[in-house]
Amino acid sequence: MIRSKFVRSFALVLATFATISCSDYPPTGPTGLQAPATAQDGLISGLVGGVVGVVTNVLGTVIKVIDYVYDPNGISVTGVKWSGSHTNQVRTVSGYIGYTGGALAIAGSDFTITFPQGALSSTTFISVTSDASGYVSYDMKPHGIKFSKPVIVTQRLQNTSVYKTPTALNSFGAYFQQDPNLLSAILTALEIEKTTIFSGSTAGQAEVETWELRHFSHYMLASD
Repeated sequence: MIRSKFVRSFALVLATFATISCSDYPPTGPTGLQAPATAQDGLISGLVGGVVGVVTNVLGTVIKVIDYVYDPNGISVTGVKWSGSHTNQVRTVSGYIGYTGGALAIAGSDFTITFPQGALSSTTFISVTSDASGYVSYDMKPHGIKFSKPVIVTQRLQNTSVYKTPTALNSFGAYFQQDPNLLSAILTALEIEKTTIFSGSTAGQAEVETWELRHFSHYMLASD
């Protein structure tokens, strides 16, 4: 049983990160577009911990975990910009995701979202748009949908303005009930999502992070 969970976690982590190197990922899910067999239980433990060797080899080493925070009065955050190496344009990926799970990716935004088995009880049309604002910002639909299990966003940092800076270790996924009109200002988020930051070949340098999402609306990479 333990070996079975390890194999599923290993395969799922590899499948998730393989999508980042491809072009904007075609949708996976039901109605003729079947979700991969690797999208099963064990995603969260495989990505965020529990299988130390897999995490180290595929994502690097966990160097920091930022816990979930909710404040109905709002949390002051600063939006993170893309760096000059990134082309600012609208990019959208969409597809049907059902109970068996699946994954969608926007390669041009170094973004992947993975749905574990059981996150959704019925087949749902999912879309994610990376905007052209110059900030690492996403509109995820349908707005208001809730998940029975956390879905995992994987965001690489190499093409963001915080890469190779101390701020990278204090960046996280932030949730906004409505799309902020002015991203250059101090923003008011309702939630800071549980964020796990990984280093790569350079010890201690933040290379990639994962966010755990329980529902959809507007999210962005932000810092305190």
